[in-house]
Amino acid sequence: MATEDRSQYRAEQSASEARRAQCHPFGDPAQAQVFVIGHDPRLQRSDVQAETVFFLDYLGKPKPSKRSEARKYDLASAAVGYIEYLRGGKVPLTEMYFTNLCNEFLPHAPKGGTVLIPDEVAHRGIAEIEKALAHGKPQVIIPMSLQVFYHLARSGFATMTDEQREAFLGKAAPKPRDAQRGAYVQSKPRAFLEVCGEQFMHGRTPVVAVLHVKNWPLRGRFKAYESAMERAATRIGTSVAR
Repeated sequence: MATEDRSQYRAEQSASEARRAQCHPFGDPAQAQVFVIGHDPRLQRSDVQAETVFFLDYLGKPKPSKRSEARKYDLASAAVGYIEYLRGGKVPLTEMYFTNLCNEFLPHAPKGGTVLIPDEVAHRGIAEIEKALAHGKPQVIIPMSLQVFYHLARSGFATMTDEQREAFLGKAAPKPRDAQRGAYVQSKPRAFLEVCGEQFMHGRTPVVAVLHVKNWPLRGRFKAYESAMERAATRIGTSVAR
């Protein structure tokens, strides 16, 4: 085998192995009333990788005493508590389904920034989300974060008017220079404020975009989202049968 052929083969093998080493969704889409779409499985400032989305598998056992493991348990608990806040009451774990738009372990973004989810990775993620949705009929879909909703809007997963989509995508599109470094930075500020807490549709299912759980409770610059998150909670609470 020629040197260039061996190099290409190794590159293809590495890519194949990376795709196999994926984070797993949590829950049964056939029973889920609430369908949650997170960002990606790698913690922003850590090499820790979540083999199950938001480490939700940790909730099936006692809270670990080791600090690093306890943090994973706390993230899982926070994710569930966040959805229950948005729902306006308790939600059984059996009625929630969690996944990420990207369940692949991407390299860290430079300087602890937000990692760019490449278009091809987002396309694969949306295809997997569609497969999961085909197994059930959730009452609401909750995408977390600007970049996640950017890909959902761009693909047509979340319906918007042409005017809405053009305006939003123009602001939320990644800056090319940052994208080349593997980082996601929106083209214009405050893009997410225009869609956070608003209701869109995927077929007949409401889609309500919210901040990522890591930004909850609101503090600092995220205080600007108070009204938007109140709208989100109202719309999600109305969508989910009590």
